[in-house]
Amino acid sequence: MQRRTLACPVSAAVSRRRARRRSSAALLGAALAVLAAPSAESAESAAAPRDDRASREEGDGRPPPVGTELFSAGVDLEIAGRTLSYTDLLSENLRTYEVLGVPMPSVRGELYPLARSALPVLRDLGVALSYARAVGLDSEGAGGASVSTSWSRLHAGLRGRFRPAGQAGPVLFATGGLCWIDFDVQPTGDPSRDAASVSYVTLRLGVDGRLPVGPVALEAGAGYQAPLSMGALASHFREPSAGGVDLRLAVAVPFAPGLEARAGASYTRFFYDFDSEPEDAFIAGGALDQLFGVHLGVAYHGY
Repeated sequence: MQRRTLACPVSAAVSRRRARRRSSAALLGAALAVLAAPSAESAESAAAPRDDRASREEGDGRPPPVGTELFSAGVDLEIAGRTLSYTDLLSENLRTYEVLGVPMPSVRGELYPLARSALPVLRDLGVALSYARAVGLDSEGAGGASVSTSWSRLHAGLRGRFRPAGQAGPVLFATGGLCWIDFDVQPTGDPSRDAASVSYVTLRLGVDGRLPVGPVALEAGAGYQAPLSMGALASHFREPSAGGVDLRLAVAVPFAPGLEARAGASYTRFFYDFDSEPEDAFIAGGALDQLFGVHLGVAYHGY
């Protein structure tokens, strides 16, 4: 009877000690899990940038993620041309002008200073700049003489970008800025030839788009140019007014991390309206000044 009486409290005490040990082990396991969770999250977040950088460095043939870069820069060789003609021409002292196949090297760049920040709008605002100048260009003067001629183009402005379908989808751009287009024929004393000189300063508003298509990307853009000054051509006529539009198309083919080859074409059209009177020295209803070119080049996108 005594043995059976002593066995009951001993078994209860052992059970309580085992229960406390199991409870302590469960608490310790929970604490370790809580401590381990931040480390796992940190490892995953640290791995993500590494994976992103690795994917950029692999150069798998896809276009670079344009629309997220910090800056881009490019050089092109353009083969350009220009034609100038008049509408409702009544005087015989004006000449049309045409030049084709002009080599015109150009450089361009874009910078998005806050691209690496987390600011949702400011990180996609940047500045854009491009410059081109013709080489070896001459015009034909009186008697077939060669006349020195210069042709240059400068664009500078603000540029914003928008990715409606994420980084892998199309990119839309909006641009606003100033353009300078200077086409200067050395004065010959013949107004019919000197009238071909123009010096456009325009306010340009434009939109562009870039669409990835397999391993390449297609680009297209258009803009309106409001002339602030027009140069010698307009000065020959009474109350001149003008406007301008431009179009461009291009294809980009990546060939190394951050680098792509580019080919495209551009077209700019300035249209004039003149209020000529019969007694004026130069009589025409308007003029059409067209500038165009095709180009090949290379661009680099830095992240």
